[in-house]
Amino acid sequence: MQDFIFSLPTKLFFGPSQAQAFAKELRKLGSRAYLITGGGTVKRLGYLDGLLECLKEEGIAVDEFSGIEPNPLSETVNRAAREAEGKNYDFVLAFGGGSVLDAAKAIAALIAEDEQDIWEFVAGSPRQGKLTHALPLATVPTTAATASEITPYAVISNKAVQGKSVLAYEFMKPAASWLNPLFTLGLNETVTQDGAADILSHIFENYLLGGTDSPVADRVSEALFLTVLETLPKLLKDLQNKDHRAVLQWCATWALSGLQSGGRKPSEFVLHSIEHSMSGYRHEIAHGRGLATLYPAYFRWLWQENRGRERFIRLGQILFNSQSGGEKAGLDFIEQFERWLEVNGLLQSAADLGLPQESFEPIAKYAVKVYGDGTKLNALGPMTVADIVTVLEMTGSQRSS
Repeated sequence: MQDFIFSLPTKLFFGPSQAQAFAKELRKLGSRAYLITGGGTVKRLGYLDGLLECLKEEGIAVDEFSGIEPNPLSETVNRAAREAEGKNYDFVLAFGGGSVLDAAKAIAALIAEDEQDIWEFVAGSPRQGKLTHALPLATVPTTAATASEITPYAVISNKAVQGKSVLAYEFMKPAASWLNPLFTLGLNETVTQDGAADILSHIFENYLLGGTDSPVADRVSEALFLTVLETLPKLLKDLQNKDHRAVLQWCATWALSGLQSGGRKPSEFVLHSIEHSMSGYRHEIAHGRGLATLYPAYFRWLWQENRGRERFIRLGQILFNSQSGGEKAGLDFIEQFERWLEVNGLLQSAADLGLPQESFEPIAKYAVKVYGDGTKLNALGPMTVADIVTVLEMTGSQRSS
């Protein structure tokens, strides 16, 4: 096994009964909270009411900033931080989907640093890595997807430059998070599908490129793979099923916890690098949908380049019970997984996402500039601008029947 550091400082509260316990935990962070929400869904569905009452009982005063959009914009993050000036908040509380949680992390850092523009600090920007601290953060996720409730990552977009980039600081890991699967019951079919695709990506990224040094990480990853593959079809048949919602939400959290990768070699998140560039170019693309679009083409490209074949073979045997020997099992996995995407409404092309052929090269160049070394990404070997364009072109054959 490779050497590694594992840190999961976030205290997790799971289930509908945890509201009061969560509020008591937040009181340890202080008595003034800056609540960050999205477009109003959590209010409309009544999700906020119970928690606000619990916070009131604990003596926590709350001011709200609403309006965080999907793929949160740097200008919105900056405005939220400006509105907090002079308010002396003790902590930031995010209640919403992954975009709300990511934005809240960035807002917490801007407030603590007394800075004005978060885009100056994202990957690829002049002051990348220069943030030093943030206000404490607590989260209540309402989607099962990003694992932002435990991670140090925040992804921020900038429409002016058609960019999407990442912040990554250990001090942005939430102090506490409440995972209430009932808050995911309002998700429609499309958002549920996109969330599952995002969960899978967090496992695939390291499993395929991180080597075979950690059998523990392998088995954790494979258990998560199997659970998501089994749960999503059930959930799509019954979107109000609380048990399936709970299972998917717990998978989402553990899929980016570090347990699924500890002991393996670090790997670049190549799928994320390309997808962030796609949804930076076209802001309307949902992150999970973009990832799902890349899966079949990216897997076939890796196979053609003879990269990670032993991992595909293992996945074919474990996930789809391939009885084929050798490399045929790896091809079985790629074919069966593409079929799974199709059956579950996740198979489409880049064109289906509104990305024309002429967008492929700018997307690829942005990916290697911001997430690579300026000329390439690393996917068990160089992945150049031309290679990324090839993968995007290969998505053209992906059509639901």
